[in-house]
Amino acid sequence: MTRRARDTFYFKNFSVKHDKCAHKVGTDGVLLGAWTNVDNASRILDVGTGTGVIALMLAQRTNDTVHIDAIDISKEDCEQAKENFNSSPWSLKLKAIHNSLQNYNAPPYDLIVSNPPFFINSA
Repeated sequence: MTRRARDTFYFKNFSVKHDKCAHKVGTDGVLLGAWTNVDNASRILDVGTGTGVIALMLAQRTNDTVHIDAIDISKEDCEQAKENFNSSPWSLKLKAIHNSLQNYNAPPYDLIVSNPPFFINSA
């Protein structure tokens, strides 16, 4: 496998770089992005967006009037999400925000998604 292939996860209509993120694209995030019910959602928040894969998958499944904010506490992850958003066909409806959930002054959302990382022995 080439280095390029390991650093990027390819979908049918977009790709996600994950070379700068601590948490890479995984099955759990892809399933959450595919299975989340987006009916009647016009404002969506993705908490702990990481690469932005869930926000991108939801953007792909919603109409152009839907707005998706994606926050992450990690500056590197937020920058990677911005990069992924900007190279996607849905860049106008996606916004990456570097902030913690505790400090985020959130407007009302119709849908909030999150795929928190799993740590073994993280008590």
